[in-house]
Amino acid sequence: MRITNVGYNYRHAANFCINRPFGSGDYILLIIKTEAFFCLGGQRSVVPPNNAIIFKKGTPQLYGAVNSEYVNDWIHFDMDESEERFITDLGIPFDTIITLYDINALLSLIKNIFFERYSQNLHKEAAMKRYFELILLKISENMNQQHTEHEHPYYESFYNLRNEIRLVPQNRWTVDEISKKLNLSRSYLQHLYKLFFNTSIISDIQRYRIEHAKYLLSATDLTIIGISQSCGYDNDVHFMRTFKKITGMTPTEFRNNFRVSSDEIKQSKNEPPFSI
Repeated sequence: MRITNVGYNYRHAANFCINRPFGSGDYILLIIKTEAFFCLGGQRSVVPPNNAIIFKKGTPQLYGAVNSEYVNDWIHFDMDESEERFITDLGIPFDTIITLYDINALLSLIKNIFFERYSQNLHKEAAMKRYFELILLKISENMNQQHTEHEHPYYESFYNLRNEIRLVPQNRWTVDEISKKLNLSRSYLQHLYKLFFNTSIISDIQRYRIEHAKYLLSATDLTIIGISQSCGYDNDVHFMRTFKKITGMTPTEFRNNFRVSSDEIKQSKNEPPFSI
């Protein structure tokens, strides 16, 4: 498999729409993070967040925003017949919406592919291929998981909450504010969050803020203080300590290792196919 292009957390306005009657010239994996419309087999439907689709080469593509914003991750790739059989053998259908019950591992792997693509690593092509194979394995696992907790009356509210934290980590998220919003006690809120997602709400807030910070460090010229504020931290010292605790590097060290130059981004956009 050869990764042609990759992007994550791409945000677009309410008028965003992709219309490719003959496909994109390669295969494309989309991770859908916000509500969107898709036309598949002549049928138009609204797709909720946390879904995926792998378009085959040549499949018409028509999809876009239905609300004020559309957000997705994407990977353009090419492969031979044996590699296509690998996907089929995993039970992953093409040109079909796939529900993702655990999206977090996929997002981390896509970010790893992004950083590898713009790195100077000697074996980056092989690394990207391995990460992509892991993504396919995780999608297959998602399709075979049983999630009885989804029947819980509070699950949908928590599902939407977690998606909002992931998409807007810079908000001033606190347990007190969230418990008031959901009309639950602090202890019950934290209990349910742990039950549904096997992690604490504080850990998720920190992790999504740091993931957002990693993106800003690699792809923007914002100062460390500016990034700290953009990620919801009032204190840049606290931000730097949290960043190093989670990543093992200071923000400056991370930027030096994974900086993506504006020239590289411009060059990437000029390399076909570049698509959202």
